[in-house]
Amino acid sequence: MRFRNLVAMVVLLCLSTVAFATTKESSKVRQEAIKDRNDKCVTCHMKESRSLTKQWEHSAHEAADVGCYTCHATSKDNDFGYMHEGQFISTILSPNDCKFCHEKETKEMTNSHHATAGQIMASLDNMLAETIASMPDTIADAVSGCWQCHGSIVKLERDKFGKKIFNAEGAPKLDYKTWPNSGIGRLNPDGSRGSCNACHSKHSFDASRARQPENCGKCHLGPDHPQKEIYEESKHGIAYYASPKGEGDRGMNIYKQGKWVLGKDYFEAPTCATCHMGAYRKSNGSIVKGTHNVGDRISWTLRPPISMKLNRVIFEDGTVQDITGEKPPRVGSTQTYKDYVVKDGKLVKVLTKKVVKKVLSWKDRRSGMQQVCKTCHSTPKVENFYKQYDDLVYTYNEKFAIPGLSLVNEMKKDKIWKNSGFQTAQEDLGYIWFEIWHHEGRRARMGAAMMGPDYTHWHGLYEVARHFYSKFIPKVQKLADKAGKGEKYKKLIKEIMDRPEHEWNKTGGNPELLRAIDAENAARYGKDNK
Repeated sequence: MRFRNLVAMVVLLCLSTVAFATTKESSKVRQEAIKDRNDKCVTCHMKESRSLTKQWEHSAHEAADVGCYTCHATSKDNDFGYMHEGQFISTILSPNDCKFCHEKETKEMTNSHHATAGQIMASLDNMLAETIASMPDTIADAVSGCWQCHGSIVKLERDKFGKKIFNAEGAPKLDYKTWPNSGIGRLNPDGSRGSCNACHSKHSFDASRARQPENCGKCHLGPDHPQKEIYEESKHGIAYYASPKGEGDRGMNIYKQGKWVLGKDYFEAPTCATCHMGAYRKSNGSIVKGTHNVGDRISWTLRPPISMKLNRVIFEDGTVQDITGEKPPRVGSTQTYKDYVVKDGKLVKVLTKKVVKKVLSWKDRRSGMQQVCKTCHSTPKVENFYKQYDDLVYTYNEKFAIPGLSLVNEMKKDKIWKNSGFQTAQEDLGYIWFEIWHHEGRRARMGAAMMGPDYTHWHGLYEVARHFYSKFIPKVQKLADKAGKGEKYKKLIKEIMDRPEHEWNKTGGNPELLRAIDAENAARYGKDNK
């Protein structure tokens, strides 16, 4: 760390009016004027915010002369910028700031599913937080809950005339409902999406932190997407937590600077970053580069009520979108591109027709993940795992999701299912269906995807089946009866229940199997416990 002497500091203050107030200019870290500005920031912040500064002092940024001014300098036309100690800066940084040095990573991140996470602000999930679980004026549940992972639309506070309000330091005040926020899909003032420090926590921004599964746990846990808990239960997670994390032949080399390659720099266990983003060494010795697009290797989308295969489409203008379907779109075809833009502080959907230039099919994406798997596992094991995984997804889809959603859609057409379906008058049917697919169904599918048996069964399909048979179907019929359409829905439900997979609900189960269960219970626990 360089600290200038007092004379140099005096000269710096005298030169503070020199215009270096753009990120492009401030990224020229080898220039003495930029070095001086960075040193000035550190000298002051070592007193004002010592821990923050010490984080930076031990970072790769410090070693590369990338300092506070380098990143926080901004142009005079930035509405969120302000004059601070003679320099025009912005508190908020976005991927556009990081891309001056990390162009490849920024492009991959911008085209990833992570960068679209802020689109939850136009979803049923967010309606639950903003309306059902919040006060109209604060929407506190969305602000402190959903948006902290998915991202907010960062806004300034303004008076009744629309003018900016400034704080005591002369900085424009940020709307507290939208800041602080490090959500992965944050919609930034410069129009960019995402937040690099969601994974690379400031002000060290260490790659080693992003490599560890705990880093993903802020967002990927809980009743609807417990990936972190599933990972901890899996053989992968067990191997990771039982392995040393430092350097050495048996270590994970988590803290290694630079590239971190599976099969070369570590081999004890994979982390979330390994499978979804990591570089790896192939059997022929070649290295496959990592990616900051976390969806590149995902072939199923397990988020919606019905799971679908996932194809990535690159359009002629360079924009990227995931399009679902067993059959990927054709190169040269015209597809509807769905985007979300911020207009008047709100998220607005925009539909545009675009021509497909390149397609990464779901099979291509699956092949990419399987190549990672084969770094540690044999081809037959990898292929059989995917057959198990697919069987579970198809079972969920065909037995519960498709028939369940068909009933929901029919009820909406018949105006039995009104609005969101969550109102008390609708017998909690909206909640029951939401939890079947959004919570329990996701847990089952994700459990199978990540080898978590308890989440696949007890937290997953067991709960799906219990609520489908004992709550969902009976309440569909009850509401249909109330609406005078009982006969119609008796017929629809009968058509579903007459299928072989639901036959057990009439017979109580296979008689031969039930006799075997009784015999086993009697032998194990005594005849009175059978």
